[in-house]
Amino acid sequence: MNDVLIIGGGLAGLTAGMYCRMRKLSATVVDAGRPGGQLVSLYGDKPVHDWPGHVNVVANDLAQQLLDHALELGVEVVSGHKVDDLTRTDDGFEAQARDVLSGEVHRYGGRAVIIAIGGGAYEPRRLRVPGEDQLTEECLTYRMPDRARAAGRDVVVIGGGDSGLESAQSAHQAGGRVTMVQALDRFTGMETNIERVDAMNIRRHFNTRVRSLEIEDGRLRAVVAQTKGAPEPLRLPCDYLVVNIGQAVNLEGVKRWGVEVEGSQIKVDGHMRTSVEGVLACGDVVTYDGKYKLLLTAASEGCVAANSAYQYVRKPTRVTMTDLYS
Repeated sequence: MNDVLIIGGGLAGLTAGMYCRMRKLSATVVDAGRPGGQLVSLYGDKPVHDWPGHVNVVANDLAQQLLDHALELGVEVVSGHKVDDLTRTDDGFEAQARDVLSGEVHRYGGRAVIIAIGGGAYEPRRLRVPGEDQLTEECLTYRMPDRARAAGRDVVVIGGGDSGLESAQSAHQAGGRVTMVQALDRFTGMETNIERVDAMNIRRHFNTRVRSLEIEDGRLRAVVAQTKGAPEPLRLPCDYLVVNIGQAVNLEGVKRWGVEVEGSQIKVDGHMRTSVEGVLACGDVVTYDGKYKLLLTAASEGCVAANSAYQYVRKPTRVTMTDLYS
């Protein structure tokens, strides 16, 4: 039985694990995929520009640094195990996890639990147009574009938020011929991302939605889109399509555990406490007044959740910093 069981090995979960160990709590991180969360699954080779102390750092490298730090501090990290169920026991909680490859069932215990599933609770939103499900990763992605695949190709990026803007920049830098399609009348990402796209003179179509895909012999040839008020649709040559239009959340498992959700996120207080005593949550999956989604925010929330777990497990008369790192 661990002191703390952490479900999710992204930035928030790994940071929570580090601070648990600094408080001399035993901690196990269980992740359905690879440790690093969206840094590896979504951003990959993309440079990160908003991590303090780095002008830019490749997302994969940042994830590895975080993982190495956690392991150095003694955090146990388990990958490829998806938690399906969480139940309360006499001395804490027990999670039932399934090996995503073999299907074998494993069980993990913790006196307290931190839910940090982040992007693991989300699935990318699809265009829902005919032919979309036929396309392979060679010509369609819902994440950051593969730079090797983007080079020298006609790349259409759907979406005008930060993910879409960053995908367009990456594909352009890789040598792709990039066109952006945005349903709104403006981009919605951070000003710096918009400025970079403007400086690259990347083509864009606002107030435009995808109507169909032109597919020939299983290969994508073009995207057909309709601009609001235009008499005829656009035919945009495309052999590599990047769809960044948000994510759909699936919190059915979390609801079964008795944890209160608000909309598509887990409701927490300022201590990262959920509606279930002994269960904390942090990272992209949580919501509270003033929430601002940044990597730095996720790390901070992981620290707060770990400190709350320390209070729940150790029940100190008062919380001080004297035992941190001790």
